[in-house]
Amino acid sequence: MSEATQVAFQIDNQRLAEIDALVADHEFRSRAEALRAAVGEFLAQRREARVDAQLEAGYRAHPQGADEAAWAEISVESLREADLDW
Repeated sequence: MSEATQVAFQIDNQRLAEIDALVADHEFRSRAEALRAAVGEFLAQRREARVDAQLEAGYRAHPQGADEAAWAEISVESLREADLDW
């Protein structure tokens, strides 16, 4: 992690108890680690949603033609047949 800034905030007791349970179950080493992971996941989901919205806007502005749709279907079918373990 790069340079860090300490942040203080309030959280309700129920959520804090859930975080403490994660720490007690050894899913995280500390409350701070659990909260950093939660913030990281939240920000990643936001980034993904922005990219999805940009892709959707692009496809709305420039819809696929029949040829592109056919090639896309061939690509998808080839991936299915390859039975890749991603």
